[in-house]
Amino acid sequence: MNSVRPILATLLFLLGWGAATPAFAQLDVRLDPLRRDYVLGENVKLRLMITNRTDAPVSLVSTPGRSWLYLNVARRGDVSSIPPSAIPRYPNITIAPGSKKAYDIELEPAYKLRKEGMYRVIATLRMPDMSTTYSSNNSTFNVNSGGELQSFHVQVRGQRLILSVRSLLIKDKNLLFGQVINADTRLVQGACFLGQYLNFMKPRVMLDSAQNLHLLCQSTPKFFTYSVMNTYGERREYKIMKQIGGPVDLVSSGKGIRCVGVAPYVKPKGEKAKYHSATDRP
Repeated sequence: MNSVRPILATLLFLLGWGAATPAFAQLDVRLDPLRRDYVLGENVKLRLMITNRTDAPVSLVSTPGRSWLYLNVARRGDVSSIPPSAIPRYPNITIAPGSKKAYDIELEPAYKLRKEGMYRVIATLRMPDMSTTYSSNNSTFNVNSGGELQSFHVQVRGQRLILSVRSLLIKDKNLLFGQVINADTRLVQGACFLGQYLNFMKPRVMLDSAQNLHLLCQSTPKFFTYSVMNTYGERREYKIMKQIGGPVDLVSSGKGIRCVGVAPYVKPKGEKAKYHSATDRP
């Protein structure tokens, strides 16, 4: 019996039961979208949460032509996943023993979501040994165009474009987005969040001489949002405004488009923010 024990111990070691566990053998990977609904053309943002359950630090390092993070992006109903147009670059990170590390990911410009529908993303971590991988949960979100409030047909850079303001109900809130579509190919070139919208006042929308879209809308009973989107579908300006008296409107003058009846809201020192939304971030 005693002669069997050394043999059994050797077998267990060879099988890996008695071997030292690699530092990266116990990682939890969680991937969640910052929102569940996005407008077609908008840059989808997700949050990657990595938990290191070992007693040693874990380093995630990219090498030339190979990133430590790989995303598998697919649309429900499609046969194949969406290939990246380029290898995304992610900064190297180190996770301390027993701690968590959160990392925000943007799908663009590597992944272009061209169609409406439900999408699924799986994040896979590639360990330094170049063979071990760990994958996240299925992270899902919806992409659609919402409802059109107002649109403009313009010609910029030799292209015929459609600039539109669209509404989408998210978590019982009416949110407004800007969207740019190529009028000939019908492909969406870009989209961005412009502001939260209440039905108290019809949104004011104007184009300036450079074809930038300006939006002024009422976001709460006391606060307004002023946003500007360029012809690439990028938000270039975003301000929370407060009424100062008189009618609220957008007007065009020799100096461009300006807001009347409101002024930028400046939070008094020491006062908690009176207006905040998770979608306020650029």
